[in-house]
Amino acid sequence: MKIGVNSRIYQSENTGVPYYIECLYNKLLEIDQANGYVFFQTQRNKTIDKTKTINLPKNYFSAFLFDNFLINKLISKEKIDIFHGPAHILPFFKKNNVKYILTIHDLSFLIFRKNESTLFNMYYKYALPRSLKNADVIIADSQNTKKDIKRFYHVADSKIKVIYLGVNDIYFSPKKTKRIIKDQYFFSLTTHPKRKNIYRVLEVFADNKNLSDYKYVIAGLIDDKQLLLLENKIKELKLDNRVIIFSYATEEQLKNLYQYAKFFIYPSLYEGFGLPVLEAMTCKCPVISSNNSSLIEINPSKDWLVNPYNNQDISDKINKVLFLSEKKRAELLSNNYNCAKKFTWEKTARSYLKIFNNL
Repeated sequence: MKIGVNSRIYQSENTGVPYYIECLYNKLLEIDQANGYVFFQTQRNKTIDKTKTINLPKNYFSAFLFDNFLINKLISKEKIDIFHGPAHILPFFKKNNVKYILTIHDLSFLIFRKNESTLFNMYYKYALPRSLKNADVIIADSQNTKKDIKRFYHVADSKIKVIYLGVNDIYFSPKKTKRIIKDQYFFSLTTHPKRKNIYRVLEVFADNKNLSDYKYVIAGLIDDKQLLLLENKIKELKLDNRVIIFSYATEEQLKNLYQYAKFFIYPSLYEGFGLPVLEAMTCKCPVISSNNSSLIEINPSKDWLVNPYNNQDISDKINKVLFLSEKKRAELLSNNYNCAKKFTWEKTARSYLKIFNNL
């Protein structure tokens, strides 16, 4: 079979969906010798394997035109048997004799509409229902995302398959490099500080005396507008000298940040999956995460789930992890690691491959 993939979004920075595309298809190319894969993009600045392009400028209109219409030319030209839309969108028109797979990572734009632009919300309001209808199989990253798809779009249960994401092999290596942050610190990873609830963590940090000797490290690719709001919040709480904004971190750097952190805190308001939680667990870093959405599916202990809207609950869990005995901390790290090692990209890739072959 010949499998076509809309990898246009892979051209962006290697976080979120671009990272998922890279990890999934690098593993599929490694384990699947029977099928052929072709990737469709608008530029060639980043490619995975055999890539076909329709050269277009990098803007929203070009992305819309490519994803919904122009990509059909490549599907026809390459004689694709199965087409995968890995980021919520399928072409407007279905081609005969082509099977369509659509991956939905989350429906955050419906849960928190104010976090997205009016144009973004309008586009997905019309494009997503049509894409769901055109799909032969819909893949959700979690049971929670599957539940949301059914709730908002009334899609039949049998049409939706849940395939969890995986932790990259690099995080499973116990090898440590020289620590990047010399101070004692705790850690969060975010691209959207508001949705990831970083402001609330900052409030807790400012009030919790047990954290007075710690720095708070915030890593992630944050856009300029969000970064300015974050910096203003830090100044408002007089935390200028206690917060380290690390910005984008490579996987080697992320692994280092996880390994040396006192704990990783991820009190997100909503997640489609929550991969950083598992990465931290794999790196033997204690994790505090929210008691909502998909996060309850991947954190093995309710003891370390918090109400993301409750500062006191967050502070209490922080105090609890700070004062764990060596024995209890070792037990926590072992339980978390055993949970995280069940999530691998090979397992994810084989689940996708099974769907490809069944179609």
